[in-house]
Amino acid sequence: MPSFVALFLTMVLAVLPPGGSFVDDDGNVHEGSIEAIAAAGITKGCNPPTNNRYCPTQTVNRQQMAAFLTRALDLPATTTDYFTDDNGTLFENDINRLAEAGITTGCNPPDSDRFCPQRNMTRGQMAAMLARAFDYPTSTEDRFTDDNGHLFEADIQRIAAQGVTLGCNPPTNDKFCPDGPVTRDAMAS
Repeated sequence: MPSFVALFLTMVLAVLPPGGSFVDDDGNVHEGSIEAIAAAGITKGCNPPTNNRYCPTQTVNRQQMAAFLTRALDLPATTTDYFTDDNGTLFENDINRLAEAGITTGCNPPDSDRFCPQRNMTRGQMAAMLARAFDYPTSTEDRFTDDNGHLFEADIQRIAAQGVTLGCNPPTNDKFCPDGPVTRDAMAS
């Protein structure tokens, strides 16, 4: 599936109009990816109803990540309510669809009855969701020096082995920053 996603995004990038969808991503290192996910309907922007801004440097919270992934994967609807703390939130349906697909188990193991929708998504949590969403194989390759013993180390290794991440400290990229927040521009890539 990852190669299909890459091919799809490449095709979308080829037909984007000059200037793109958003007024605030021009020159951003992730601009191509931002425009691709907009064209694919994965993001609509950050300033409804106009939605001419992407807000690339804002952090992504957990419910926003649920919406991005649900749209990207076109997950089916569910009637099951998995969590007690997301009732009435904007992306409650997306959160439940992610849980139904086994992509999230919540934010409070072992109870796993809460999602913490307003909490910032960490890079480690994002790695876990992506590894589950795309069912990436396990990897023993240890690219990063700052994830040893981390709860999400295995997931970080899985996405790194697939080329999904390069790290968080270019050009060296020997760190992943697993507890750091996910920004909207980095999420797009």
